[in-house]
Amino acid sequence: MPVNLLNNALPALAQRLTDLPALTDQAIVWSMLRRLLLAHAPSGGANLLGGIGDDIAVLAEQLDLRDRTTPHFGSTGNTAIWLGADKPTADLVVVAHMDRPSFRVKSLDTGELFPICANRFPEGEQRVGAKAVHFERGKLVVGAAGQIVSRKENGVESLHFDAKKGKLRWHDTILLDVNPAFDGQTVIGTGLDNSLGVLTAILTAAVLRSVENVMRERDRRCLFVFTDQEEGPPEGFFGHGAARLTYTLPPPTYGCICLDAHSAGAGLVPQPGAGVSHAAASNWGRGSIVPPNYHALAVDLAAAINTQRPGTVQMNTGYLSRSDDMILGRWARMLALIGPPMTDAHTGHESAHLSDVQHGVWWLAYFLIAALNVVPDLTPRYALGR
Repeated sequence: MPVNLLNNALPALAQRLTDLPALTDQAIVWSMLRRLLLAHAPSGGANLLGGIGDDIAVLAEQLDLRDRTTPHFGSTGNTAIWLGADKPTADLVVVAHMDRPSFRVKSLDTGELFPICANRFPEGEQRVGAKAVHFERGKLVVGAAGQIVSRKENGVESLHFDAKKGKLRWHDTILLDVNPAFDGQTVIGTGLDNSLGVLTAILTAAVLRSVENVMRERDRRCLFVFTDQEEGPPEGFFGHGAARLTYTLPPPTYGCICLDAHSAGAGLVPQPGAGVSHAAASNWGRGSIVPPNYHALAVDLAAAINTQRPGTVQMNTGYLSRSDDMILGRWARMLALIGPPMTDAHTGHESAHLSDVQHGVWWLAYFLIAALNVVPDLTPRYALGR
């Protein structure tokens, strides 16, 4: 089985997955996720001082990744963590967007807003906690706190900001702002899209650090990129941070992996608490299509890992929204679409199971090391690199 070949070739991988505190202690992983959920992550400014990029850097330092972190990756507005060989071309690029659903001021007099993201508020009137942030004296600051009021009826929709504290400015970016809650299993709040993917990526990088010597011996380099401006109106162009990445780096040797939360719940394939979700096509083929050989690798590896660790990964055979993969797929092949399941994206009551982040690290670590083609016995079996 593929997992046995990987364990025999890289025994330190399974050992690190077993002893990394965040993967055994929910209090630790919840503390990390909560920090990300409370961070300022305006689309177009997530990597500014005072934004979520700072929090990613702090978590990376806590996980002994400070020397592998590039907080400002060229002029892309992204941040990155690298592992393995010190060479200009990465073999694999993993992207996880760090920005959140954001809104700008349409009318200062009325507080009317316009979304610079997909408007996923449900029908009727909805009121959700929100904050207005802007750049002042060298960093992002909160200028006003209150609520976003969404009204949708008969195909007509409107958005307004109702300030309860402070004063709205015309140049503010408005973000949802809800204090996250955790009951020992389920996290409820806002920002799970895509703090779930961001934390999964950071923790996986910490795990792969344990086998970096093998990556260097095989001259392999893996780059984790936390992108800005993934959020955007689906009927227009989105994924600007990912697009800028393609002008900054040469195409990776093998391809890319998109790590973004997957919609779950009634009528959908992935279910919260059943493991991380792994897909091979987005938007019914109007987005990315994973090559058949890498899909076969995922299917076989999932069967093997789920035998040893039931509930680690669930294969998502249903609909998956497009993400940064839509842009990166024109630059390099998409080898996988992975994400912890969550419900009610872009609302104040998003929910997910914290255990799916931990399962996601197990799955991503094994899939990445296999896709990096460091175990020769797997190469002909799955035509890796072709």
